[in-house]
Amino acid sequence: MQSNISKELNMKFPPIVLLKSDVELKDGKSPKEGKGGCVMSFIAQTIAKRVTTYFGRDNVTCGGLNVGFGWGSGMANEDMIDFQATFLSLGIDSAPDREAYEEKLNYMKKNTREMFRHGERIYCDFETAKQSIKNRPVFDEGEYVIFKGLENLEDDEIPKSVIFTVNPVELTALIQINTSFRLDGACLLTPQASACQAIGCFTFEQANSDDPKPVLGPIDFAGRSKMKHFIPNEYLIVSMPWGLFLKLEELSKNSVLQTDLWKKFK
Repeated sequence: MQSNISKELNMKFPPIVLLKSDVELKDGKSPKEGKGGCVMSFIAQTIAKRVTTYFGRDNVTCGGLNVGFGWGSGMANEDMIDFQATFLSLGIDSAPDREAYEEKLNYMKKNTREMFRHGERIYCDFETAKQSIKNRPVFDEGEYVIFKGLENLEDDEIPKSVIFTVNPVELTALIQINTSFRLDGACLLTPQASACQAIGCFTFEQANSDDPKPVLGPIDFAGRSKMKHFIPNEYLIVSMPWGLFLKLEELSKNSVLQTDLWKKFK
C-alpha cells in the first residue's frame, strides 16, 4: 500500500506500521537474546532503511516497553512502580527510600547506574511520575510486535498504529489535514510518554475513542538518542490508529495539498 499523503508531500521517510502477531517472523530483524534495552534504534532502521523489525515478549527487558507494546502494565508490584517513578523523576534525589534505591543500582553497569542515579527527569517529582505510570493505558494482546514499511503491508493485515516521520513543513501539512474536519481545538495529543508508548499504547487507546486523534512524539530524549544515528534531529513522529489514517488519506485528496499555497513549499 502507498500513502497519498506521503506521495503528495514527497516524504523522505514514508509511513511505517505497527502490527500485532502471535507468530514469530523468520526474516525480520530483532534484538539478540538477552540484549533487550530500548527498541527505538531498531524502529528507526525500519523508518530509514525500510527493514522489517520485530520484538517478542521474551526478548525485551524494559518495563516501560511492555506497556508501550501492549503486553500488560510491565509493573509486577508496587516496588517496581516506585523504582521506575524514581528513575523517571529526579533519581536518587526523589527516592522515597534512598538506601533501597541505591542498593538496586549496585547491580547495574557503571553507565547505567549513573543514569539511574541522576534520573531521566521527565517528571518534576516522584509523586507525579508514579501517578503518570499508573495512568498509562494498558493492553495485553499478541506475542510479537512487528514494524514494517506501509508499502510492505499485506492485504489481510490491519495495523494497530500508522507512524509518520515528519519535518516541520510535513508536520504542518499533516496537522492541517487532521484539523480540516474538526471543531474541537485539541486535535493533536502529546502525552508525557516514552517514544515506544506514544506509537504504541497511547495510539492503541485512540483506536477505542469516538474521536481519535494523532499522537506526537518522541518527547523523551532517551528514545530520541537511540534514533539520531538514522533520523535527523529535526524530525518528529506522528502516530495514529488505522481508521484515522484511512480517513486522513481520503481527505488528503482534496485538501491543502492541492492549493497554490502548498506548491510554494514543494
